[in-house]
Amino acid sequence: MMDSVSVIVIGAGPSGISLAHTLKHKLGFNDFTFYDKLDGPGGTWRQNTYPGVGCDVPTLLYSFSFNQNPNWSKELCEGPEILECEFDSILPLKYKPTEIIGLDMEDTVDKFDLRKHMQFGVECTSASWNSQGFWEINLVDTKTQVKYTRTPLYSYLQSVVSLSLGRSNLLEWRNLVVRFFHTARWNHHFDYSGKRLAVIGNGCSAAQVVPAISQKAGYVKQYARSAQWYHERPNRPFTSFEKWCLGNIPLWERYLRLRLFLTSDSLVATYLPGPAAEKVRAKAESGARQYIYQTAPKEYHKFLVPDFPLGCKRRIFDPNYLESLHRSNVELAPVGIDHIDETGITGTDGVRTEFDAIMLATGFDVQKFIVPMEVYGKDGKALSQQWLESRGAQAYMGVYVHNFPNFGLLFGPNTFPAHNSVLFASEVQVEYLARTLLAPIIDHRISSLEVKSTSENQWVNALQTELKGSVFEAGCSNWYINPHGRNSASWPGYASTYWKETLKPQVGVFNRVYRSKFWIGNTVWRWIRTTKKESYFMLLLSLAGFMWHRKSVSAHQLPFIYRKIVS
Repeated sequence: MMDSVSVIVIGAGPSGISLAHTLKHKLGFNDFTFYDKLDGPGGTWRQNTYPGVGCDVPTLLYSFSFNQNPNWSKELCEGPEILECEFDSILPLKYKPTEIIGLDMEDTVDKFDLRKHMQFGVECTSASWNSQGFWEINLVDTKTQVKYTRTPLYSYLQSVVSLSLGRSNLLEWRNLVVRFFHTARWNHHFDYSGKRLAVIGNGCSAAQVVPAISQKAGYVKQYARSAQWYHERPNRPFTSFEKWCLGNIPLWERYLRLRLFLTSDSLVATYLPGPAAEKVRAKAESGARQYIYQTAPKEYHKFLVPDFPLGCKRRIFDPNYLESLHRSNVELAPVGIDHIDETGITGTDGVRTEFDAIMLATGFDVQKFIVPMEVYGKDGKALSQQWLESRGAQAYMGVYVHNFPNFGLLFGPNTFPAHNSVLFASEVQVEYLARTLLAPIIDHRISSLEVKSTSENQWVNALQTELKGSVFEAGCSNWYINPHGRNSASWPGYASTYWKETLKPQVGVFNRVYRSKFWIGNTVWRWIRTTKKESYFMLLLSLAGFMWHRKSVSAHQLPFIYRKIVS
C-alpha cells in the first residue's frame, strides 16, 4: 500500500488556485500537482479573450478573500485585468491591452508560490479507481502528444464544461469559406476591421462582444432567437483616494466586500416562489423594462422585452449593448438560423446574408461538467453513465459522488450562485473539502472517504424540491435545465445559505476507512506549523497582558491582606 499522501488536481482555474492556496498555506501540505491543458492559470479568464470580455459581478467581490486587491481600476473590470496574464503567449502584440493593473489570478499564483506545483499544456483524458484502492490519472502532453499515467491517492477536478456549438448540423463544414470561431476560442489573428460579421447568440458574451466589435467592423448582424432582461450597469473608475483607502485603512475593503455580497445575495429574493417574491420580481421587471425602452432603438422594443419572468434566464447588466444597437452598422435579427453555407447565413425568416466571419456567442454546455474526460469509479462505472441514470449530474454538496472515493468536484452540480461571486462559492467548497477530506487525510485520521448513496440522493432530492416553482423552471430556454427537465446547475437559495450548509455536522453522511489512532498528534503538529507568526505574537501579547493584570491586582491587594493578618 502506498504510505505517503499525494494529491492530483485537474484544472488551474479560480477554484483550482483557491485549492492550491489552501493545501499549501492553510494545511501546510506540499505533495500535490495541478495539471491544466491551457498554457497558464486562470481557467475561463485565460480561455475567454474576446473583445469586450469582462466581469458582471463587482470586482471587489470577484477576487480571492486571501489576496484582496486594492488597485482595481474600476467597479467592473475587464478580463485582462482580472487575469493579469502574460499576453505575449496568447495574443499578438497589436491586441494587447494597454493597461494591466489587476493582481488576481497570475499574481496570486506567483505571490503564494503555487506555480511550481502546476504543469500546463497537459490534458487529463481519463481517471479510474484501481483494484489497489488508488486513482490512476491518464494524461497527454498537448505539445508532444506523449501519454502517461500518474497514480496519486486522491484526485480532484475543477468543473470543466464544453463549448456549446448550437445546432452543428446546420453547417456545411467541409465547404466553409467564411471564418468561423467561438467567442471562447477567439481568433486574434483575424483582423475584423471593416469586415462583415455575424454574431450568433444573445447571452452575456454576445452582449459584451457586439458593442466591442461594432466599433471597428464594417457591419455586424446579431441573430437572437429570444429576448433577455437587461439592467443598467454603472461602472465608474475608482479614484486615487478610494484606492488609497482600500490599501491603507484596515478592514475597509473587507467591509465593502461584505456590503456588496449582502446586496448581491438579496437579489435571490426575486427568483423564489410565492407572492412576496412575485411582488419583488414585478418591481425589478418594471425597472428593467423602463431601462430597455429608454436605451434601445424603438424598432427593437417589442422583441427585446421578454415574455418570461425575470431570472428564468440569467439577467444581463448591460455593457452598453443596447446603446450599440443605435449604430448604423449594427442590425439585430430576432430570428433563428435555418442554414449556414459557404459564405453566409440564411435565417428562419428566409433572408440570406453574406459574411466574412461568423462568431458563435452560444456559451457553454454547462450540463456536461467534466467532458471530454471520463472518470471511472470503484465499480468500473463511468461517472457520465451514473449521472445519466440519475437524469443528470448530481453530487452531495456539489462536491462528493458515491462510488468515487477520495474524489471531489469543485464548482460542481447545483452550486452556481444566481447573482453572486463564483469565487465565493468556490472558496466555500474548498474550505468544505479541506475540512471533510483533505485535513483528515493529511493527518492520517482516515485513508478513504466516500459519500453514501442514500446521503447523496436525499440531499439532491431535497434540493430539487426547493427548485420547484422557482423562476428557473418558468418555461424559457436556459442552460440551467438539462434535456431531462432537471436543474443541475442552480443553487436554489442564497449564497450565504450554501456556506451555512457546509458548516453543518456531517454525521452519518460518509463511509470512512480509519487509519491511525494517533492522528490527533499530527493535527496538533499541523496547527503549529501552519499558524501564522502574527497569531503567535498576538497570543503571547494576550498572555503577557493577562499575567501583568493578575500581578497588578495581587500587588494592589497586599496591604489589605497584611492588615487582615495583623488584626
